[in-house]
Formats: sequence, C-alpha cells, structure tokens
Amino acid sequence: MPLSVYERAEFLKQSGWSGATAEPIGEDWSQRQYFRIRKGSRSAILVHSVPDNDAKAVAGHKLIDFVEIGRFLGKLEASVPEIYAKDLAQGLMLIEDFGDYDFIKLISEMNGVRQADAYRLATQCLMHLYKNAAYIPFDIIRYEDSHIHKGRQRVVDWYIPSVLKRKNPDDLVAEYLGVWNQIERELPPVVQRFQHGDFHPGNLLYLPDRIGFRQVGMIDFQGGMRGPAPYDLVNLLEDARRMVPEEIKQSCLEMFVSTLNDQERESFLAWYPVLSAQFHFRVIGQAIKLAVCSDITRLMDLMPILSRHILRDLAHPSLRPMKRWFDQLEVDFNPDLSIDLGEIKPFIRADAF
Repeated sequence: MPLSVYERAEFLKQSGWSGATAEPIGEDWSQRQYFRIRKGSRSAILVHSVPDNDAKAVAGHKLIDFVEIGRFLGKLEASVPEIYAKDLAQGLMLIEDFGDYDFIKLISEMNGVRQADAYRLATQCLMHLYKNAAYIPFDIIRYEDSHIHKGRQRVVDWYIPSVLKRKNPDDLVAEYLGVWNQIERELPPVVQRFQHGDFHPGNLLYLPDRIGFRQVGMIDFQGGMRGPAPYDLVNLLEDARRMVPEEIKQSCLEMFVSTLNDQERESFLAWYPVLSAQFHFRVIGQAIKLAVCSDITRLMDLMPILSRHILRDLAHPSLRPMKRWFDQLEVDFNPDLSIDLGEIKPFIRADAF
C-alpha cells in the first residue's frame, strides 16, 4: 500500500471499466481507500484495502468479511452494495455506488417531523434485522471478544488521567470493570443478534427509489459481530456526533420494543442504557487516544456532546454504582471542561488500551 495507479487501472480493465475516471472519496481511519469510478453514465466504488493475507489485515475488517456479511445481509433483503468484481489477494474490490446522500445530509435538511421519519426509517431497518438475523450461518466475531467491548475501558485509560492530571494506579481498570460486572449481574440475559457495529447516519445511505426499510443502504458493515441486540439502536439514537432530540429517541425506541415479546422487551430496555454508557465511555477515551497517539484531533470537537451523553447515562438508575465510582474519584464530565493535549502524554500508562 498504496498500490500504483497502474495496478488499480489493470484491475479496472479486467473488470470491464477500462478508461474510467477515479475520484478519491470518504475518510476512513482504517487502512482503506475509496474511489468513485465513472465511465459514461455508470459509476461504482473502488475499495482499496490491505490484502486479506497481509499481516496488517485485521480480523473482522478484511474484504472477505465485507463479502460474507454483505452476502448474509443481502439474503435478508437488506440494502447492501452489490459486488461487481474483487481481487482479495490485491486488496481490491469494485462495488455498487449508493451515491453520497447519507442520513447525515438527509437529517440536516429536514425539519423536526421529517427528521423523525428518517430516524424511524433507520429503526425499521434494525427491526427487520432483529427479526431475521438471529441465526448467522458463518463464523463471526463475538461482541464480548471484540475491541469495541474492551474499548469501554478507554474512559479510564485516557479520560481519567487527562482530567485528574496524574497516572492511574495499577488496579483502577480492574475496579472499573468490577463495577460493570456488578451492574450487569442485576440485568436479565441479553438477547444476541447480528450487530452492524457502526450503525450511525454517516454509514447509512438514503435510497429513495427503494421501498420501506430497503431505502436504508448500509455500508461499512465488515466489522459486524454477534452481540447484544440493543447495540445498533444505541449507536443510532445515542450518536456520539450529535444529540438526537429526546422525542425522536423515545419514538424510535418505543416503536422497536413494541414488536418484542415481554421477555425480549425487558431485556432490551434493561441493556439499552448500559450499552449507551459503555459506547460513550469508549468514544470519549478514543477521542483522546487518537489525538495523543495519531495527531487526529477532530474527535476532540465532540467532547462537549460526549460529556452531555455521559452525564445523562450516569443519571439512569441502573448506572448508580458507576456514578458513585466516578464521584469518589472526583472525575468531572463537565461539557465545558478543557483538556490540554500537550500535557497528557506523561499521565498515560504504557498498558493503556
């Protein structure tokens, strides 16, 4: 990586797209590049990734994962890009172009009522997957074994030392995880389903020519897992990038659980606030980690939103043990809190995740 222009052109030639133009698109923190390919009236998306057999290829984010999960979702009648051509050994794939009218643009251009319709449409897509994706006919990562689940400790590894301005003691992560164990022991068993893992408006394309939930075009699902059923709805409604209006959240949540039996409904509603907090704890730590380790600072702009999310999370009765734990440490999630990136590094432990 990167492949030469010649090698990409050769792949396009072999795929029937000789002479097409290529425009870089998107922004991906992983080792992938995307190009919009045009030839006459046709367009497609060229995905260029680390080859699947490369040592740098990460399990759960290989092109073969996109192929297998896409095939699975397609059989469930979900809208996923058709694969026109692929060369996994070269890390190249040509897929259907869903356009660039994502749900971020859709939501931003709508007033309150129509904005709610957009969120309900995305919720309908998740309801369809919940109903039809209980069985996954191939090996897939379990949420409990994933970096996403482990990432809930990033609030401890990165946020706490940044605001307290001192290095964490040896047992702090274990203490924190112990509080989660205490909280989760009080919950009913969680229903497991296929989990997109990154189901937010930027990964959803609006396809107006299709019908119903198929108007939601899903991308970036190669990291999909089997995990807690509420996770993707949490991703959508408790979005780390924006504050979804409360009435929209409640409407979508009520619509989703209205189709569940009593046991599933109890499980879903019990786990929703827990997964919401864990999601925000992961992202607030990830924002600092990316800024300190990779000089990627754009997520730091989300700190006030993430702080407001976390304050709301910790106000939930199920999260009282976690709120007490942070209060005892005198850790502040004030949205107006300023973090000086220049002074953080000495406070971060070598084993921070």
